[in-house]
Amino acid sequence: MLAISCSSKESPKVAPDEYLKLHKSHLPKHKICHKFQTDVLEAAIRVANNAELHDELYFFVRSEKKALYYLKQFNLSKFTLSENKLELEAIINACVMESSPDHRPCDTLFSGYKFFRALIYGMNQYGWSKKTIIKAKNTTLSYLEYLAQTESSLMGILFADDLLMRLADRGYVDNSLYTETIAFKHEGEKAYKELRKQIKKLGKKKLACDDATDFYSNERLKVKSLSQNFLTILNKAK
Repeated sequence: MLAISCSSKESPKVAPDEYLKLHKSHLPKHKICHKFQTDVLEAAIRVANNAELHDELYFFVRSEKKALYYLKQFNLSKFTLSENKLELEAIINACVMESSPDHRPCDTLFSGYKFFRALIYGMNQYGWSKKTIIKAKNTTLSYLEYLAQTESSLMGILFADDLLMRLADRGYVDNSLYTETIAFKHEGEKAYKELRKQIKKLGKKKLACDDATDFYSNERLKVKSLSQNFLTILNKAK
């Protein structure tokens, strides 16, 4: 996160340890999430070796029986994107310069993306039954909806769009949505570049609490707008 220097003229909106109190209250769910991440999201896939990089980066288990096992184990209630967002908001509002080592939220953004990218590849390449493919598609769509509804991060919504683009490209949802996902990708990348530009500008000065708050508010507005736009596209895929 941004390094923040709090001036004496600025008063944090919440107590400095508020994010740790929140984290403690969320801890049981974070523990469940970490186990789910290891036992399901990461266990179901493998990373490509050098000889396979021309084909795909992530591979789902090929066995249809094992694939169904992981699909049945998939449970959106075990994710903590909403809890993570609340804790980050508390960090920003308290003007915390550096979070405590005790703060260990469950970050599933990349492992979730890898899981579904590998799953979509498997749907297209492994000769699974129609029933399994339908379950895989519906599970993917429910995850994409969850990402958009939680409005957790810009990267999360870009990952969601990339996965929907792959479903459309392979004909698992209306193929005409492919063009819309490409246009949305450009919209999201533009927002990402604007935020990077703001970070570089802030990096040239000693940051104050208000700087971090302004940046986070700007990021939240972009994420909310993009999430709503993505949901409009996603609804056409159902």
